Amino acid sequence: MKVLPKLVLGLNITAFFTTLLGVNVDICENNPTSNPKDLPELLKNIYKERYFESMVLLTSHTSLISHSWWNSKAIFEWKVPKIILAPGQEFELRKVFNKDIIAVVFMPSTFDAVLFDSCAQLLNNTRQSRIVVATSDSNMLHDQFQQELLQSSAKYKMARLLLAFLNVNGGELCTHLKLQPYPTYRWQCPTHHGYFYPDYWRNLHRKAVIVYGEQSVPRVFLFKDAMGNIQYSGHIGRLVRLFVQHYNATMQPYQPPVEDNSTFYTKIGVLVKQNLVDIPMTLDYGKDGHWHLNSDFVEVTQVKLMVPCPRPLAIQELYPLMLNFDFFGSLIFCTILFSFLHSLIDAIVGEIVQACYFFLDDKALPSILGQSFKARLSPVCSLKLLYLIMFFTGLHTSLHFAAKMKTLFTTPPYRRHLKDFDELNRSPVKILVYENFFSEPPYPIEKLIITKDYASFQEMQQNFNTSFGYYTTTTTWQIYKRQQQGISHKIFCMYNNLTITSKVLGLRLPSNSELKEPMDELIRRARDLGLMKAWYSMTFGDMLKHNELHLHHGDNVGEASALTASDLNWLWIISALGLMIGTVVFLLENFIGRCCRLYLRSKKD
Repeated sequence: MKVLPKLVLGLNITAFFTTLLGVNVDICENNPTSNPKDLPELLKNIYKERYFESMVLLTSHTSLISHSWWNSKAIFEWKVPKIILAPGQEFELRKVFNKDIIAVVFMPSTFDAVLFDSCAQLLNNTRQSRIVVATSDSNMLHDQFQQELLQSSAKYKMARLLLAFLNVNGGELCTHLKLQPYPTYRWQCPTHHGYFYPDYWRNLHRKAVIVYGEQSVPRVFLFKDAMGNIQYSGHIGRLVRLFVQHYNATMQPYQPPVEDNSTFYTKIGVLVKQNLVDIPMTLDYGKDGHWHLNSDFVEVTQVKLMVPCPRPLAIQELYPLMLNFDFFGSLIFCTILFSFLHSLIDAIVGEIVQACYFFLDDKALPSILGQSFKARLSPVCSLKLLYLIMFFTGLHTSLHFAAKMKTLFTTPPYRRHLKDFDELNRSPVKILVYENFFSEPPYPIEKLIITKDYASFQEMQQNFNTSFGYYTTTTTWQIYKRQQQGISHKIFCMYNNLTITSKVLGLRLPSNSELKEPMDELIRRARDLGLMKAWYSMTFGDMLKHNELHLHHGDNVGEASALTASDLNWLWIISALGLMIGTVVFLLENFIGRCCRLYLRSKKD
């Protein structure tokens, strides 16, 4: 370490005197012992660095590739598939061959813009393939040639390009230059034993990366720090921030970010298509068929319905569970059975029994309900045995009814959860969805409301407005699931049988983006290291800290309260029906009795 300051000082002194004395040092002069001799040897060295499975040859005139000074014979004898193209011949190589290729462009004298455009169209969506541009060292317009090639490389977003100068006499390699795309496109002289095509994206040299964020939780969440600056949270926001920091770039928003200004991905997608945004902070699943423009997948998610959880039944809804058909049916059956048996025994032992007592006896119904009744004093054992049976029947009925009533009132049961889309349509639940997020469900939803107000939709969803169910993803559900921790009765639930669709989501990048390779590398490493799950937790903490979310605890569950008149609706209904039936029976008895008396009086007369 002590030698390092002396070395730096010595280099500064040497540079100073070199400049002062006007000594020109050609840093681009190649060492003949470490560099290839001709173009075929250069290609073989490139192959050793990283193999390629096919080769594309582009030239202005077919006769030139057979010229001796290009030494093309050795290239053609190489056992690698070759494609020979002329200016204007275009097709997308990606659709026919794989991307492990190398393109060799022959430009003997001046820069051929048409030929280079053909090369760009050939490498559409694979612009980061390796390219060698071979030209003659006798060209007097070296600087102009290099400048035009540099501008065209920047225009077509080519980052792996090598410019080789060949001697017109013999085809020896005089020198070669490497393209350095960052921070601006420029030529770089090869270093001793350096790579021909280094990973250009390892260091972006503070290049400005234009970003635009879709403010949808939990992917992107904007908040102000203690200094009043806008910060990006969310697993997509943190991924882009890590990309900028890891590859030594600078993040430049497309427009100044504003809190609570939700922008959906369709608007950002238009900007990406126009090459106005380098990395959009939003996800896409290739609905338009251009899935090859997406990065490596960030999420494998499902779009599901987030619906209100089943709630406990209200007191008014408990009475039908107790006073159901089975209960009244058993009362009627036992009443008729015991009335018939009691009246039959009385008739056999010589008692006078009216016909109506065979169906309704004044001792049968009270005994079944567990109430007291006046037993007949009789030495008949069968009648006493019948009273004993009636007693146990009434005891069982009263105890069972009382236990069931207390259980229902203290721990009321829940409504049935929505098993499928058919039950959803039969329920009163309405589904709210943002129009750009809408996907056709596998089963038609009758109560479906599509809204254009994304901010209102997101606010209602985050505040757990139970007036609606919502379209949401399993990723977003992780935030809402944590928000409901500590609640004994969850507010919203998500069920597997209410799945709309499944999607593989990635970042949509501009066409031929030179940032795709580094982004794919970073996404894979982030997934393998579990950073995505950690970012979910950090986003949840940021939203709680800035009051974007509030934990729903058990305090918001309704407390026990006294019974009110509305809670006893069924009792009022039963009492009213009983009085009404009693009144009708009383009137019928009076009418029948009067008719009987009139009939007997007329018969006597």
